[in-house]
Amino acid sequence: VNSNSVKASFSQYNDQVDIAGPGVNVNSPTTSNGGTTNIYAEFSGTSMASPHVAGVAALIWSHHPTKSAAEIRLALECSAVMPQQYGNDVRNNDVGYGVVNAKNALDMLDSNNFDGCPGTAPTMAPSPFSCSSDEDIMEVRIKTDQYPTETAWILTNTCSSAVVAEAPAGTYTSSNTEYSDKICVPPGGAYSFFITDSFGDGICCSYGEGFYNVLKNDVSMIGGGQFGTDETKTFGQCGPTPPTPAPQTPPTPAPQTPAPTSAPTPAPTSAPTPAPQTTAPTSAPSSALTPSASPSPSPSFSCPDGQVGFTLTLTTDDYPEETRWVLKQGNQWSTGTMIASVDYLTTYTKPQATYIENLCIEENETFMFRIFDKVRDGICCNHGKGEYSLALNDQEIHRGGEFNRKEQTKFEAISSYSNTNAPPGIKVVTEPKGGNLDSSNEDEEEELSSKLPHN
Repeated sequence: VNSNSVKASFSQYNDQVDIAGPGVNVNSPTTSNGGTTNIYAEFSGTSMASPHVAGVAALIWSHHPTKSAAEIRLALECSAVMPQQYGNDVRNNDVGYGVVNAKNALDMLDSNNFDGCPGTAPTMAPSPFSCSSDEDIMEVRIKTDQYPTETAWILTNTCSSAVVAEAPAGTYTSSNTEYSDKICVPPGGAYSFFITDSFGDGICCSYGEGFYNVLKNDVSMIGGGQFGTDETKTFGQCGPTPPTPAPQTPPTPAPQTPAPTSAPTPAPTSAPTPAPQTTAPTSAPSSALTPSASPSPSPSFSCPDGQVGFTLTLTTDDYPEETRWVLKQGNQWSTGTMIASVDYLTTYTKPQATYIENLCIEENETFMFRIFDKVRDGICCNHGKGEYSLALNDQEIHRGGEFNRKEQTKFEAISSYSNTNAPPGIKVVTEPKGGNLDSSNEDEEEELSSKLPHN
């Protein structure tokens, strides 16, 4: 809401809104002059409103540390002030129970009087599983068949030969029930999942519809259920760990050079390390690129034989949390295999910062890269000069940034490209305003985006 407790025009509103907070033209600390000067500036959005509510929650909890999360939440909602324009509303879709009020909430807890509140303290869900910022979350989901005690599994890190987690026979005792085990693991790595059934008929489909699924950071890596006595599946690779953000100030791009007449010499790079490169690679030739029979250049990070180095270089706009991307292998988006992805809100957090993502992908296979913007204004040029580029073995194949909701690049993972005017196997499609890249509305990114608050 604004200073008059009027809902902002950009604010989310539906029956999921519980409470409102100040979020229009809020003074916030920031920096200028390349981060050397501390100043205040006015910002608007849920990024401003949420800290107000979180701050009040922390304040009243510090006075009543024995209160449960459910009681703190109830105090916030019951003590909120409904703006005058909504009359006698107890709750509505615009501001929920009203605008957060610290004094009212503290007085309510001091008196321990919740009479007249819209409801009793809700039963809170368990705290979500979390790992440290330098760890990945590995999850093993098992749905048992009618004979759960027959099932056992072992998850092993094949880079270190260490057993990460296991469930011996007899662990599962309830039939036709889904179980979940989550483990914190170091980033990257290669894994082997070995599952057994002591009777020799798997977990699907003779005696129930059991299955298994192994996820890494909520992305499915492997799955199955129909096997005999045992089955082994592997995923991941030993090598560099996932990249971390580059410095706040993007490096100055090197000047463009004319197209080489023979195979280009790779740009000098620092010695390979697990972290992403912090110096900008030499810009690719400005003309289109196509495969070349010239010897393949080596990427600035190493990949096994039969794989190509894929590099995404992304410079965020002023709202980095609105950006996400997905890389799939296959010819159709709906049936493609997920290779890598990042999520809204948490992955990119620094405005006008450059991030570099390095992956090894299968050579001569088809891939689709999609980049998304949550508020449908791309990453250039309404709110900053964001951009992204895709490269194979350090040779740029596409550069963009001006799109609406999403843009897709479909390409063949060919190890070497040279300059011509007709690049086969590379197709870029930008979704038109109000349109959809897919023939149906079944788009997993749509579902995710619809659940996120809009700034």
